[in-house]
Amino acid sequence: MPTSLRSVHLFLATLALQSHAAYAQLDRTFSNIFTEILDVRLQRSGSPGQHGTHFLESAARANNELVPALNSLIAGNISSFPLSSTSTGALFDFSSGEPVAVAESSGPIFAENAKPLGRGKFLINANYTYARLNHFRGILTDNMQFTFTHKDVTNDSSLGENPNESDLIDLFLDLHADVGIGVVFATYGITNDLDISVAVPVVSVRLTGTSTAAIESFTFGRLGHANHLFGGDTLHPVLTTSVPYNETATGLGDIALRLKYCFTRGGAVDLAALADIRFPTGKKEDFLGAGKATFHIWGILSRPFGDVTPHLNLGYARRASELQSDAFEFRAGFDTKLSSSITFALDVLGQIDLDASKAIHLAPGTVTITDRAPGATSVRTVHLSNVPDRNNDNIVSLSAGLRFAPSSTVNLFGNVFVPMNEGGLRATVAPTIGINLIL
Repeated sequence: MPTSLRSVHLFLATLALQSHAAYAQLDRTFSNIFTEILDVRLQRSGSPGQHGTHFLESAARANNELVPALNSLIAGNISSFPLSSTSTGALFDFSSGEPVAVAESSGPIFAENAKPLGRGKFLINANYTYARLNHFRGILTDNMQFTFTHKDVTNDSSLGENPNESDLIDLFLDLHADVGIGVVFATYGITNDLDISVAVPVVSVRLTGTSTAAIESFTFGRLGHANHLFGGDTLHPVLTTSVPYNETATGLGDIALRLKYCFTRGGAVDLAALADIRFPTGKKEDFLGAGKATFHIWGILSRPFGDVTPHLNLGYARRASELQSDAFEFRAGFDTKLSSSITFALDVLGQIDLDASKAIHLAPGTVTITDRAPGATSVRTVHLSNVPDRNNDNIVSLSAGLRFAPSSTVNLFGNVFVPMNEGGLRATVAPTIGINLIL
């Protein structure tokens, strides 16, 4: 083997080893935070007697219910991000042997029109999307709060009979999730009506923040001594603590295979169908993939009217992963030719959850605590989270972008996604840039 080639192989092997060791599994991030605060630091602080173990039940509930929900929330959003169009993006016709400008626009960006690529034609697409996922159901992710309750030490199915049961721990997650998705997309026209495409994504995920916990110490405020603390002593307790985190992962996402068939074109409406299979090639534990295969089937309607081509895509997504609902999907909009080399595309994209049993619930509901102090008794209702509880995370987004064709074989595009509702985990704006090479 030539020395230069051996050097390349050694470099790639070293890079792979470093990448593997550079981060822990991202799906352990939230579990580590909850365990550190509700278990390790309470016991390490020297909470008197058995008090340091009195939030272990809350830690177990967080790890069994809250952690899977948070993990699925992030992984599901990344794995379901829409792929760019399989349409050619062509502004030139080669049927005469020479490139001739066509009257139609060069197509949508994240929707589909019914027009196939054409027998023997080849399209390569490369694009990159960046998203800071900073909103969930209308609240900022760095403001997400969870409240953990004390163990029911009296076993009377209520809290407050023992004053220690009135103590609570509030945790502010301070979640910052940054995602980059780069996709290389190849489409080949098998016949004049049938296209096949393969999309290979590379995904980068970074979770950062400083989770802060505060003990609402009823025992200290009303009785004068704290029985639950993170440091100090019962008379001089430390009631707050922080856990910083910074975890990253980069790797192959879920590879997609797509088939698009055009049934009819040139009449009142062009009609096509697209099947999309996404294989579970991305590591679920690092939020790089869904963990199980996902199937999409789309019906595509479009019709050019001079410079403007309206289109409607209606689809169904079958998702087998836990806490990821099957969905009805739609993309509706138009693309229009602004000049001989520029096309504007506008779409409304939506995902409507169909299975309420797979809805994500983050510490929903309330608990009632009866606070008992010498000479006074009061009842309060405590919300376990400030995250709204819903039976779906329907998503509606606006997609707007421009295509620019500097030559007959090159098509550049830029696009932005903007949320139109509060469902799901979303970015305020998600920009995309890309290039098509038409061969």
